[in-house]
Amino acid sequence: MLNAETPRLKFALYGAHADLGSALLVELLSRQHEAVALLEELNSISARPGLRTKPGDPFDPLSVSESVAGMDAVICLFHTPQLPSLDAVTGESPRHDLYQAVEALLLGLSRASVGRLLLVADFPAIAQQPEVEAALQRLAAHPLHWTLVDAPSAGNRLTVETLAEAAAKGDANPYRELQRIAAGIVDELERPQHVHQRIHFSG
Repeated sequence: MLNAETPRLKFALYGAHADLGSALLVELLSRQHEAVALLEELNSISARPGLRTKPGDPFDPLSVSESVAGMDAVICLFHTPQLPSLDAVTGESPRHDLYQAVEALLLGLSRASVGRLLLVADFPAIAQQPEVEAALQRLAAHPLHWTLVDAPSAGNRLTVETLAEAAAKGDANPYRELQRIAAGIVDELERPQHVHQRIHFSG
């Protein structure tokens, strides 16, 4: 829950359809922050108090700047369902590789004067790809307050409603580990401890 020392903040999320995306929305809303899911299909997530949807393409700098304007921070879950990414068969897509996303996010956030980015991916699995190395070099040279988060990729079977109900079960919650990771990411948003660093959450 939000306490007197924690301001209500606005966070935009790319990748809201992933299991971790749903868990992040539940965590943000439980702390009384405003969550904005950036989507291709605006009606693909049910409306609820504190949650808005906006169109957003993380690979287009202009779209990024328009989508994240007014936000305190942006979370991008790179390897998630319904977020354009690398082709699952060939592993190639010049339009949708990590470098393209990083370039668009850095340009878009700068134009919108948003100073905080959390980029979440299964970095150990992709670290040797040339475009990933180039993306990390691009980030390292940029003054934006970014943090990389290692987190295992997951499916899109869990909704916000499912996870919100599970959270109320305490020790009987079958998704505690997923929600622990979401809580750690939101902790980093509220109280940044790893600016220009990479942190790891095990699944």
